[in-house]
Amino acid sequence: MAKDRDIDERIERVEEIIQQLESGEVDSGTAEQLFEEGQRKLDEVREILDHGDAEIVELPE
Repeated sequence: MAKDRDIDERIERVEEIIQQLESGEVDSGTAEQLFEEGQRKLDEVREILDHGDAEIVELPE
C-alpha cells in the first residue's frame, strides 16, 4: 500500500500545480519550474506503475 500512497501524493501535487498554472497568477519563470516539477512527478508515477506487481484488485461497490 505504500506505493498507492506514493502515487496519491504525487498526483495530488500535480493537481496543485495544475491549479496554480491555470490561475495565471504565477510569473513565467515560476510557471516553467512548476511545469517541470509536474512532469517529474508524472514520470515518477509512471515508473512506480511500470515496476508494480501488475495486480488489479476490484473493489466491491
